[in-house]
Amino acid sequence: MSIGLHTPVQAADFSQNMTLAVGVLAHDHGPFSDHHEDGVDLNLEAQFAPLDILGSPRPHLGVTANFVGDTSVAYAGLGVRFRETPQWFVDGLLGVATHDGPLHKDPAGCQLNSDCGYGTRILPRLGLEVGYRIGPAASISLLFDHMSHKWLIGGENEGLDHVGLRFLQPY
Repeated sequence: MSIGLHTPVQAADFSQNMTLAVGVLAHDHGPFSDHHEDGVDLNLEAQFAPLDILGSPRPHLGVTANFVGDTSVAYAGLGVRFRETPQWFVDGLLGVATHDGPLHKDPAGCQLNSDCGYGTRILPRLGLEVGYRIGPAASISLLFDHMSHKWLIGGENEGLDHVGLRFLQPY
């Protein structure tokens, strides 16, 4: 099926499918970033069928791998669709992440009240994804995510942002 510039694409039925997302993300770049780390990260995520509860949240598991020696992240959470049209969607993301980055108490030079390292090994993760359907099922999206413990756990808070593009395909 060819899609013209003005031909609306039918919204895909994601209710029974698992979706795989593959993306390229800018590491430690975003509105809350301090730019202490760098690189381009590979993002892989599996999204599962929505839960049959209020708001139909969709569970997901993923990893964002950094290949230049900075922080890599594994995460799990729920996505909630805030807005959907036949071609566009907006999802909010909420979950937890674990990382291999430095902690404030690591002997690698991070002090408790420095702007280096993360406060804990497991951190809350928030995100926003805006997607566009490029076919009957496949989509591309702009993803922003942020992990930190600001306002939840006391102490210094490094935090980490990712911003980038993803390709999503149901299976």
